[in-house]
Amino acid sequence: MLPQLESLGQVAAESPKRLLTIVNHLSFYQPALIPEKDGAFCKKPELLEELSEHQEHLKLFSTFDNPGVEIGLGHTPCVGILSGYFNTLQRKNRLSIDQAVANHIGNDTRFRSLVFQAGENLNFSQISWDKHGLPVRQIDSPKKIFNLLFQVNENEAEQKKILAEDRSILDVVHRQTKLMEKRLNHRDREKMDEYLTSVREVEKTVRRQHFWSGQPKPEVDYQLDEFDRMSVDDYVDVMLDLALLALQTDSTRVVTLQIPFWDGFKHPDISGNYHHLSHHGKDPKKIQQLLKIEHGIMQRISQTLTDFKKTKVGEETLFDQTTTFVTAAMGSANAHTFNDLPAMVFDKSIRKPGHWSQKHRPMCDLYLGVLQKFGAEVDKFGESHRTVDILS
Repeated sequence: MLPQLESLGQVAAESPKRLLTIVNHLSFYQPALIPEKDGAFCKKPELLEELSEHQEHLKLFSTFDNPGVEIGLGHTPCVGILSGYFNTLQRKNRLSIDQAVANHIGNDTRFRSLVFQAGENLNFSQISWDKHGLPVRQIDSPKKIFNLLFQVNENEAEQKKILAEDRSILDVVHRQTKLMEKRLNHRDREKMDEYLTSVREVEKTVRRQHFWSGQPKPEVDYQLDEFDRMSVDDYVDVMLDLALLALQTDSTRVVTLQIPFWDGFKHPDISGNYHHLSHHGKDPKKIQQLLKIEHGIMQRISQTLTDFKKTKVGEETLFDQTTTFVTAAMGSANAHTFNDLPAMVFDKSIRKPGHWSQKHRPMCDLYLGVLQKFGAEVDKFGESHRTVDILS
């Protein structure tokens, strides 16, 4: 067989890059996750042992800080985990890392990004933010997600009508601004430029929605089974299934999943609730029960990574194309601390797996490394000082 020839347009397109971000709101019990020493994985704590199948593609970081996240009321500062900033007076960075990546790689898919929550949506657990500091819609209903991805929209005709009206309004705006431009002074021109920049963003969104409204949704061989809304296991299971399907069908290339603040759940041999157990007060019995929950979460993450490796996308697997990032909104839910943060990066291209303590470097250093890995030519993200190379 002849080789692929560039002159004939036969060179294969570059493989798409994808990002799955998983945030556990109530953190992990770090003595059971973080090794005592830096370097290659040798003696692994019990939670880390659940990920042994993928350790050659894993970099585990510890002791990251979020210096831009100020201590606030209860769990409220958790909203800053992916942007590295929570401060009502001086918010230097409004954009979360998942949305920064989506802005870079999300223009060729039906959804620029999707944000899921494996539990009831609580206002203080919002974690994804656009560049204007506005929350990105966080969906906690598996049925709504499935319908969004794969089912015919019952209101399709009405939505097309609305899109047509939106385009007409934008046309009017453009005509009016052209008539006004010659009469504006320098200061008003600057204001008008800012306004038109916002209009162009809206226009791009309308064009995108109009294009995809005419494209058929993918078909999948997947049955959305009944699940127990009070079960962490069930909820995380179905949400990770949907994350895989969204990435596999190229409906989006950026999925964010939060395992949120849980007041209740059902789990064998456990009394109490997830939130109560995470605030264990160093009680050994509570910690033992907490670890049962966290073992279940780690097992499900490991299974998803295995499923990625089995799922073919063209000539590659989904794992080959996807960077999976796992972190926590708190360093310790027990102490309500927002520093000493763990982070795990799974990627096929990691050359030096193992555990690496960051000695209280800002988490944004890691986010800068993630953003650069996806091809963004930037040297700053939020509170970053220097890049963490996630591959070497």
